Parts: sequence; structure tokens; C-alpha cells
Amino acid sequence: MSNVTAYRELDEIRAPQGIPEIDVSAGDRGVVVEIFEHPRPAVLVEYTDDEGQSKALVTYSPDLRRILSVVPERT
Repeated sequence: MSNVTAYRELDEIRAPQGIPEIDVSAGDRGVVVEIFEHPRPAVLVEYTDDEGQSKALVTYSPDLRRILSVVPERT
């Protein structure tokens, strides 16, 4: 059983670490928008600003310990 199954879409998570390039601090709230099993398990999280506008999509390893990719929102 994969760790990914510990999360569901729309679960709220806290950023496990800061990501300065997208202005996300450790502890900031994000929402799980997709869960992947293939090609490797991963969790896609969206972070928003104070007005609810998307700042970035971050793909994490299932345990949220490794950042696999960061896609900043283009304005």
C-alpha cells in the first residue's frame, strides 16, 4: 500500500518546508489537487496567496519530504 493513499484530493496540508522562489513558508496551507500512482507515487499541492489566487503547484513525494517539481503560476 502506497503512502499516497494517506491523502485525498482536497485535503488541506501544511508546507513541510519553505520554498522561497514561490513565496511559500513552512507551515503555509496548501490543498491536494491530485494524487498520482504512476509513473511514480506523488502528491500535487496548490498554494494560494491571501486573496485565493494560485501561487504555484508543487509536486511532492508521498511523504511530503521531497519536492519533485515546482510550477509557479504565471501572472
